[in-house]
Amino acid sequence: MFRVTDDAQQRMRLAEFAAPRGLAERQVTALHDVAVAGRVRRSRYQRAEVLSAKQAQRDLQELTEVGLLAAVGRTRGRYYVPGDAYPAGVLEAARAMLTLVDPYRD
Repeated sequence: MFRVTDDAQQRMRLAEFAAPRGLAERQVTALHDVAVAGRVRRSRYQRAEVLSAKQAQRDLQELTEVGLLAAVGRTRGRYYVPGDAYPAGVLEAARAMLTLVDPYRD
């Protein structure tokens, strides 16, 4: 349950960050994937948001141009990582270690 709550909080933080900057709500998915997995590929973003390849590429290019993402690699192997303008608080929260508790311990 904690992971679900943390995930929802990260998405909300990113949505609140994106809205005043005029970013599309769907672009939050790409930002969230970067927070959780450390990177996002166009194909993953395209499938998650049911976009055409061109629309997914335009979205990721826009996020790169404003510094939220940074492209790594060329064409087929390209993926995107956090850029200089990516909100640091979201990255820190996503990468924080969770302490798991043994439910069977006496």
